[in-house]
Amino acid sequence: MAAKAKKRNFIQAYFSDFGIRQVCDFLMLAGAIVLLVGIFVSNVVITVGLGIYLVASALAIFRSARVLLSKINRRSPEYKNAIINTVIMGVIFVLALFGFIYALI
Repeated sequence: MAAKAKKRNFIQAYFSDFGIRQVCDFLMLAGAIVLLVGIFVSNVVITVGLGIYLVASALAIFRSARVLLSKINRRSPEYKNAIINTVIMGVIFVLALFGFIYALI
């Protein structure tokens, strides 16, 4: 008798192989929450939120660069997604860096 494949819900599938992707997602979520709180509290909290975004976007760029530097086919969807992710996270990194420096001054 063939073994039935267990159906996994979204949370089980997301946490099945915990790694850099989940860390980036949690940091982005934490940065968003800190930035929202910082709007109402103080400039220091905004600086911390932007710092969290700097770290999260740098990790996401590193993760995409690993895919781009691997021996993956250049026509594969993973490669194209890595290019798009690198561009988007690069823009977020530059904006967060600008905001971080502006908040420090």
